[in-house]
Amino acid sequence: MGRAIEELDRGELEAALEAALNLLRSVPSASLARSDVEVRETASGTVVGRAFKWAFIPAGQLWSEEDRREVQTRLDEFALRRGLQGATVRFGPDRLDVEVPRRLQVEQVIALQEWLDSERETLDVSRVP
Repeated sequence: MGRAIEELDRGELEAALEAALNLLRSVPSASLARSDVEVRETASGTVVGRAFKWAFIPAGQLWSEEDRREVQTRLDEFALRRGLQGATVRFGPDRLDVEVPRRLQVEQVIALQEWLDSERETLDVSRVP
């Protein structure tokens, strides 16, 4: 294209955005994940997760079922806006995983990374005084 964005008409902008999205979608989702986020394909869909600093306290003792439901409620609200319906929260011994029952688009993986970051304030034990 070679011109400033401000100089493009609507059709040219749409074509440029479509080309950019196609390029992003051609790359495996996991290759765009940050080093602190793990993305893996499973038989039932995609899991996006990250470790939190609760490694020495078993998650089952630190986080109650009520805590899990609260996190799930926040995820459900987020998922509805991002096309991630059916996403499920799973606590592990040192991590939080979000399982989505389908293959994810790159922009959905990036959105889940951002959601996991937003949960850091609530879940990362190292931030508790």
